[in-house]
Amino acid sequence: MLAACVGDKEEPAWELPDGSPLPQFSVTTSTGDVVSTSTFSGRGGMIVLFNTSCADCRRELPEVQRIYEAATEAGSEEVYICIARDEGEASIAAYWEEAGLTLPYSPQPDREVYDLFASRGIPRIFLVSPDLVVTQGKLTGER
Repeated sequence: MLAACVGDKEEPAWELPDGSPLPQFSVTTSTGDVVSTSTFSGRGGMIVLFNTSCADCRRELPEVQRIYEAATEAGSEEVYICIARDEGEASIAAYWEEAGLTLPYSPQPDREVYDLFASRGIPRIFLVSPDLVVTQGKLTGER
């Protein structure tokens, strides 16, 4: 289990089990595009749940950026989206610029989307298959 992060709930932890269907959600990205469950259908991809005040997230996001760039350069149709937990546009945009990130992100001032995937712990990385089945991903090892 991931260690608790600032802003985590005090209740027992749960997470979406591997092999589960992708939850129904819809978010608007930093570029104004809408990404929803159906966006992943037939394409697959990656969902990263984060907050820029989290040190672990700051370590993972550049790794995700490299994967995103490689997939984009290869002409992949996979969907990549970073969805904030309890964080608004201004602080995310500032961090994205500072870190040189170009990944699409969706600011979320609450935990509504995050709560579909887990009750605590970030970053959370979910790989989505083209048939909308999720598995948790790890990039830089156990935490």
